[in-house]
Amino acid sequence: MMQINPDPFPAAALEANRGGRLTDQQRQRLRGLARAGRKDEFIGSAFCAVIGVVLVAAPGLSIPLWQRALAALGFFLVAALLMRAAAGGDSLTKDLRSGRVEKVEGAIGKRTQNMEGEHSRWTNYYLEIAGRTFSVDGGTFRAAPDAGYVSLYVLPRSSAIVNLERLPDRALPAGVAASPPAIAAAAVTALMSGDPVRSAEARADLASIENSMRAEMSAAAVPPPAGGRDPRPLEQAILGTWQTGFMSMSFMPDGTMVATLPGGHQKLGRWSIGADGRLHADTTGHDRGSDAWVAGDILTISQDGQGMAYKRALASQ
Repeated sequence: MMQINPDPFPAAALEANRGGRLTDQQRQRLRGLARAGRKDEFIGSAFCAVIGVVLVAAPGLSIPLWQRALAALGFFLVAALLMRAAAGGDSLTKDLRSGRVEKVEGAIGKRTQNMEGEHSRWTNYYLEIAGRTFSVDGGTFRAAPDAGYVSLYVLPRSSAIVNLERLPDRALPAGVAASPPAIAAAAVTALMSGDPVRSAEARADLASIENSMRAEMSAAAVPPPAGGRDPRPLEQAILGTWQTGFMSMSFMPDGTMVATLPGGHQKLGRWSIGADGRLHADTTGHDRGSDAWVAGDILTISQDGQGMAYKRALASQ
C-alpha cells in the first residue's frame, strides 16, 4: 500500500499521465516516498546483519553451531536484499528512473479486508480493475468511484497508483436498455458469478442506467413553454390513466386515484389541484405538492428538480 498524494487523483496531472509521463510534482512526491522506504530498508538490513553476527559469534548459546550458521546465513541474505533495495534497487526507485506511466482500463471494483492482530485491528483496502488488484490507502479508496468504467494510471514495476479518471458510461447492448427485467437478470447473474471482472462490469452497467435515468428526470423537470401544454385546466387534462415502465397512475373525476406499482400492487388515494396550481396526491401517505403539466399525451410530474414522464394509456374520462 502506498500513500502517493494527498490528492490521489490530481486533475492537473491527467494530460501528462495520459501521455505516459509523470508531472514534476508527482515525481517529487514519489521521490520522498522512495527515500522513506529506503530508510526503513536500510534499518532493517542493519538489524538483520547484527542478528546474523550475534548468531555466529556470540559465546554461550545453547543452539548447535550448524543451526546457528544456517540461521545466520538466512539473516545475512535478507540483509543483503534489503541493502540492495536501500541502495536504489526497489521497484519504486526503478519506476522513477524510467518515468513511465501505464494505463489500466476497465470497470472498477472495490473491496476491504478487516485484519486483527494480538493487540490491534486494521483494514486493508483494494481496487480491482481489469483482473488486477491494487492495494491502496483509505484516502485513495474513498476517493475512487464505487462503480463505473475508469482509466487507472500506475507505475509498471511498483504498481503505485498516480491517477484515475472516470470514463463515460458505455452503451448497453441493443434491446437490454429498454428491458428492466433483462437488466436485472444479467446483473444478478454477473454479481453472483464470483468473477470480479464480471461483477464490476455489472455494477458499472447499473450505474450507467441510474445516471441515464437521473439525466432524463432532470431534463423532464424543465417545463415546456405555455404554448406547448394542454390548453385545458390541469384538473381536466390530467384525467385518465398514465403509464411509465411498470408503473401507472389513474386520476378519476371524483378526486380519487389509483397507483399501480411494479408487481401489480395497487395503492388508493386522493388527488387535487391546489390554489397554487400544484398537484397534491396522498397515495404515499405524504401529501406533498408537485409541479405537473400535460403536453400532448405526456404527463410530467416534477418535484425537487426531478421529473417523471408518464404516457397516456387510456383516453381521458
